[in-house]
Amino acid sequence: MGPMRPRLVNPGGVTRAVVMGSMLLAVGAGLWPMAAQPGLLVSLLSIFVGTALAARRRFAATATLVLLLAYVAYGVVRLVAGPAIASMPFWLAAFAGLVLGGSSANGWHARDGWRIPLAWWATGVAVTWPFVFAREVNYALPTSQVGGPIVTSALLQMALALWMDRMLAAPGDGDGGREPALSRPRWTGALAAGAAITAAAAVYQRVFDLSWVSGEPWAALRRAVGLMGDANPMGVATALWAPMAWTIIGPRTGGAVAAALLAALLWGAAWVSGARTTIILMAIGVTGLVVSWGIGRGVSRRTLGAAGLAAGALGLAMVTLVAPRAAPGSPLGRLVTFTPEGSPAAVAYEMLWRRDGYGLAAVQAIREHPFLGVGIGRFTALSTAYHQRLTGRAIPPDNAQNFWRHTLAEQGVLGLLPILWLTALTLRALFAPLSSSDTLLMRVMVAGVGIALVFGYPVQDPAIAVTLATLVAEVAREGS
Repeated sequence: MGPMRPRLVNPGGVTRAVVMGSMLLAVGAGLWPMAAQPGLLVSLLSIFVGTALAARRRFAATATLVLLLAYVAYGVVRLVAGPAIASMPFWLAAFAGLVLGGSSANGWHARDGWRIPLAWWATGVAVTWPFVFAREVNYALPTSQVGGPIVTSALLQMALALWMDRMLAAPGDGDGGREPALSRPRWTGALAAGAAITAAAAVYQRVFDLSWVSGEPWAALRRAVGLMGDANPMGVATALWAPMAWTIIGPRTGGAVAAALLAALLWGAAWVSGARTTIILMAIGVTGLVVSWGIGRGVSRRTLGAAGLAAGALGLAMVTLVAPRAAPGSPLGRLVTFTPEGSPAAVAYEMLWRRDGYGLAAVQAIREHPFLGVGIGRFTALSTAYHQRLTGRAIPPDNAQNFWRHTLAEQGVLGLLPILWLTALTLRALFAPLSSSDTLLMRVMVAGVGIALVFGYPVQDPAIAVTLATLVAEVAREGS
């Protein structure tokens, strides 16, 4: 009998186990301060554990239900239990349970170069957030939710990495040999249905009662929130799904008329949200529909390019004419209100760099903590102090108004590098050869969200973050 060979350690399995263990620790850290509210604690824990158990038995069915609730969970809870309870992260608990229940600790499964940056991203968050959290709660067991933003941000990012890894698994691999990745009809149908429900609620709010399933400051600002509790992510979700519902969901719901009505409902909801981001997504969506229609009918790329330039010039002229008369609560009216006067260079400086002081605060945070950042989930709370230190004037807490700048401020260069790697892979997937018009429209909308991320941080909302991660994974699968 020959000598026994030593068993080699699987680095992928180790990092995977670290991430999954860190997610459980984050759940515990988030629930601990709720010991004084046993009903709330039991509810959140039951959702997390119940979803995890269901995902182990029937992953696809559980994932479909969780995604269906992405844009409506807040409103449903608010109607049943009131606004205070609705602010708790019930849907994030469900998504984290779904991901953990559907995962195994035997390594990463993403293909085509995605595996390493996803593992790097998730492991970096898994290792660093406990130290940031311990420092924030003064190295004692917390009795309040002071560390809540750290826990929720870390839990969301780790769950997103595991989710994308499963969606990007090689054919027949799935996750550890279990059920394969969620099919396109399931996740598109679930998310589009949820978007349509929240869109209908938003239109009702704007026409009849802005205070229904809503509150301040949204009612005073004349902005609808749908069932998401926040006008900005609601606007992003509905503007994102309007064109995709037209071409992807429409054919399965009765043809062109039903598709057009569904898209009109979603675009209407996006408009009454007042979110400025929707201007980008609506313009990109219409462009994507026109290009998709042209390609489907054999129109040459040169003709489509010329038509696109003409449509862009016409749209810019219309915006210039309509903008001064736009309602204050509309996306266009708010864009005009918040756009500074001055030269094009001054406008660009404000829109891309200063951003009402949040860009300046983020840059100062990056200068002081370039390698590790101020800590995951912490910049929003620290933005006021950084801006006051620079200018002597306080501003309300907010994000860095740019996805990559926010990541750099919170996680430093070491945390930004895997995000840049994933960004590069996404760009490669966007320019891969096309397989269908549906794929083209998904690519267009991913690009639209990417442009929006230059001006804001909509993925701070878990539902929007999961939507983008799912779209990116689908685009990458189609482009491989």
